[in-house]
Amino acid sequence: MTRATYEIVLRALDNAKGDDLERATAAFMGRTEKQMQEPYGGWGQTCQQILDGYRQHRAAVDAAIAEVKETSK
Repeated sequence: MTRATYEIVLRALDNAKGDDLERATAAFMGRTEKQMQEPYGGWGQTCQQILDGYRQHRAAVDAAIAEVKETSK
């Protein structure tokens, strides 16, 4: 992989993180444990499920970034 391709891949993966986790964390800040288990809007998921999904997505993207960095050494 060329250096230019490597940089593009890392940038694309970093962009894939998005800001959903930060926005949801801010939106749900101050909610009680009970409120976190209540459905949120029209999502059909609880606040906690939404946060968990965003955390899983972030972890998967971070793992992909680490893998690209490791295999490009």
